[in-house]
Amino acid sequence: MGQEDLSRRQFLNVAVNAIGALITAVVAVPVAGYFIDPVLRNKSGAGNWVKLAPLGELGADPKEFQFSTVRSEGFMKQEVSAKAYAYVDGDKAKAFSNICTHLGCPAGWDGSKQKFFCPCHGGVYDKSGKNVAGPPPRPLPPYETKIEDGYVYIQIV
Repeated sequence: MGQEDLSRRQFLNVAVNAIGALITAVVAVPVAGYFIDPVLRNKSGAGNWVKLAPLGELGADPKEFQFSTVRSEGFMKQEVSAKAYAYVDGDKAKAFSNICTHLGCPAGWDGSKQKFFCPCHGGVYDKSGKNVAGPPPRPLPPYETKIEDGYVYIQIV
């Protein structure tokens, strides 16, 4: 005798098991990716370095610079533009965000008063970004800086 045919019951058993295995794989692969992803991420730094400006453009007073970078949140990546203030303090470059820590409005430098002012709710910051008046609870967010080949870089987290 040759091959035996599958009974209807055996066929349904094999089909149901195959569909169950397929559903398990469809669910298990993303779940495994969720737990493995942090291990596979780049551990060399907390963020990426962005070229802000040539060192020669920075002076003793904060100056506004615009930059673009790619921000990653999970698997989504988008290009964002932002502004930073930077200046030279001795042999170091200092930089920080222009976003007020009160409600996120853009603060601006007033060179005549040597202070940053937030137009929304009267926040005031000194040259180093420290909050000195108004409602802001914290200083302007600082960026880590480095100088390479005559350019100032900031680290975006």
